[in-house]
Amino acid sequence: MVTRGTVVATHLLEVTPVAAQGADALVVTGVHTSVGAPVTPGSVLVEVSGRPLIALPGSVPAYRDLRPGDEGDDVAQLQSALQELSYYSGAVDGHFGAATKNAVARLYGQLGYRMPETGGVNGVEERDALRAAEDAVEEAQREVDNLQRVIDSRSESAETPQPTEEPLEVQMEYLQKQLDDATMNLEELIARTGPMMPRNEVVFVPAFPARTTALGAEVGDQVESALVMISAGELEILAQFAPDQSELLANDMGVEIYSEILGLTASATIGSIGEVTIDGATDQASGGGSGAPYVPLNVVPDEPLEAAWAGQDVRLTITAAQTDGPVLVVPISAVTASANGRTTVSRVDVGESVVPVEVNAGASADGWVQIRPIDGELAAGDRVVVGEAARDMASDGA
Repeated sequence: MVTRGTVVATHLLEVTPVAAQGADALVVTGVHTSVGAPVTPGSVLVEVSGRPLIALPGSVPAYRDLRPGDEGDDVAQLQSALQELSYYSGAVDGHFGAATKNAVARLYGQLGYRMPETGGVNGVEERDALRAAEDAVEEAQREVDNLQRVIDSRSESAETPQPTEEPLEVQMEYLQKQLDDATMNLEELIARTGPMMPRNEVVFVPAFPARTTALGAEVGDQVESALVMISAGELEILAQFAPDQSELLANDMGVEIYSEILGLTASATIGSIGEVTIDGATDQASGGGSGAPYVPLNVVPDEPLEAAWAGQDVRLTITAAQTDGPVLVVPISAVTASANGRTTVSRVDVGESVVPVEVNAGASADGWVQIRPIDGELAAGDRVVVGEAARDMASDGA
């Protein structure tokens, strides 16, 4: 059986940033990939308004900015990706803490870009709040230190406190609480600010190898959809078969792939066989839909295909069954069945005489059918009657 198929990747991603941290307009300012080029983990594909679009391994699409203090599976995915690139060595626990912040900072530093922060690029918007929190801790610490010196001094001199004076121990408890509160406020502010991962600066690629399949803009262009198309995962082939042919197919059956353009062949196996499908069907049970019914077929190469195969329209040859060795065959149109149930092939002898030979038919393929003579002789090289003439003879014999 022969059909056509299309070589595709397991996943197809469409990426279009909709914002850029610290920028008022979305303009392509750099392109670091090309159509057909491999996409590697940790690489920058394009720049938008000076900010990078970074490819990282992961199956969960980026759907939110990941900030210090955030928790979830997407945070764990970021940690795993950074760990794979040797930027992160902490626990993959799904909590965006100090170790994750440091790993994000190292990633951006290695790529040569300013680190994105919760207060904007370089954290400008949060500097005043952090500085005020630090000043509050320093002031509270000074008051505690000053009171401690007073306590130490009175202890050495045995000075008696004034009757109206609040005990120094009570004053110290009050000042120590102020210091603890100021310290906690600073720690909380530090914990929820700093390096972050904006969703518009990362694309999580579910499988590698991956490659760029399309670019929607050049340097200087406004960003449009889709800016970058990525195909990810090993290449496979999608095909369609007529429902009656699909009955001959089975999972793990061998397939030969041939690309006329590349002049290359490859071996594969049937990975999966779908249900009867009608494109555009609204009610398949009632025969709705705009196309002919077909059975979708997934073909998996035995060895990974090179990137040049991507997108190729290829010929698929599938052998559903085969004989143990060479057999005698005739064109299918040479085999006729008469009303008495006999199946015959008409041999043309010397002098153009026609001799009917009763046969049993066997396997068929590509317009040929296997035969085994029952009454009479047939041999390779014999001439036989085909088409209308064969049918007429069968009818006359009846």
